[in-house]
Amino acid sequence: MNLNNLQSNIDMPFSHLQPKIFRRLIQIIGMLVFIPILAIGCNNNSADKTQPVPYFPVQKDVPQMLYLVLLPGTLVMDKDGYLRVNVDKDTQALVIWPYGYSLKVEGKEIQIINDKGQIVAKVGDTVKLGGGFVGVSDAEERIGHALPKNATGPYFISNPQ
Repeated sequence: MNLNNLQSNIDMPFSHLQPKIFRRLIQIIGMLVFIPILAIGCNNNSADKTQPVPYFPVQKDVPQMLYLVLLPGTLVMDKDGYLRVNVDKDTQALVIWPYGYSLKVEGKEIQIINDKGQIVAKVGDTVKLGGGFVGVSDAEERIGHALPKNATGPYFISNPQ
């Protein structure tokens, strides 16, 4: 065996393969390496897409009087991130929650927590809220700041449960 032949066999271990087969082998190795990387990347991108945090207006003070209207319906989050009670196909009231209430998001579940730390409702629940309807200026006075421009009414001041 010639030393030159030995050296060329070390440098090109696949040189005995036909170029077409060699290219195909490289393609297969590339796919085995890059397809899992792409799949992991796609999964991470979809995990990063989280739903927006809902707008959660809360009364700044304990109310001096309670309203006597009953608002039955389904608690929903609209496409703009506003929590509303869907009364019927034409009416969705933006709720102004009682003083001390808070919002908790666990995974895909959105919970309303009362001032005692108890869950009182979740998005998707059928609810019956006591309270009353008010205009935009009264709603803003109750929360202590202006409502976002696209937070349309009707506005419902919710009594504590």
